[in-house]
Amino acid sequence: MFDTIRCCYPLPHHQDAEFQTKDVSVFVYEDPCLGGTMEDYEITEDGRLRRHAHEREWMQDPGALAGGYFRSIRDWWEDVPDAHGDILIYTCDEHAAAPGTLMEFRIRFTNGRVENVTEVVRDAEERPECGDGGGATVLPASADIDDRPEVAALLATLKASQRELRALLSQCSDEWGYDDPVYRFYHHSFKVYGLQSMTKKIVLALQAIRPGTDLHAAFLQIVAEGTGKTFEPAHNQRWLAETRPIVEAFFHARYFLEMAVRYGTRLSEPPRALPSGWAALLHLYGLR
Repeated sequence: MFDTIRCCYPLPHHQDAEFQTKDVSVFVYEDPCLGGTMEDYEITEDGRLRRHAHEREWMQDPGALAGGYFRSIRDWWEDVPDAHGDILIYTCDEHAAAPGTLMEFRIRFTNGRVENVTEVVRDAEERPECGDGGGATVLPASADIDDRPEVAALLATLKASQRELRALLSQCSDEWGYDDPVYRFYHHSFKVYGLQSMTKKIVLALQAIRPGTDLHAAFLQIVAEGTGKTFEPAHNQRWLAETRPIVEAFFHARYFLEMAVRYGTRLSEPPRALPSGWAALLHLYGLR
């Protein structure tokens, strides 16, 4: 997957071209492996990186590939602050001797602004061609999308549930929902048993995303072994055996909650090339 980017900052040539890149996600999502999310970006004349952001809603459409589509109901341009590092942008060079050859520029950002632009010059045998199967391949949009209706429905529900999921993730990420209960485990405090209620709350939220479907069996086993426990003084003698499953169940539940927030926010369509966290969510819901 890739992103589309226009560069208003001065280039040596091809100033009006529409470029693609797989590098800006590291600035926006702090994920060097994501590649791209099919979003639109712009580099301004004064060297700032901007992202075209959208608020979307799911529209049912039996004639669409996935049974519907996400419609933008509000959009705006926002700066990507603190961009720092190099990105490659590329487009097909229509004037090259070999048709389909890529034209590439390396753009260096320093503290949020373009520092310099360098044309990437390769030997003839090293220059990739548009669509040659290498890193710069651009597939048709339909080939990039997981068109299963149940997967599209999952993503739509994740997007519609973001407010509730984010609030829950915040609750289990602050001092009293995260720092303190893990500390209690190491402090051998019975208060670690209170972590079970948060785990069950997260599991209920995850189940509500796709009601009527059993979550992954291994996940349910981990949750079962880490909940339903009541402290007894004798547990102090076998502390790890009694309490480690409580913390493990919480960590696994929180992981899936974090992935639900992350990919419910990042993805505009379900991708075929799976980011690891999205693949884990598909496993959780029996879709992989």
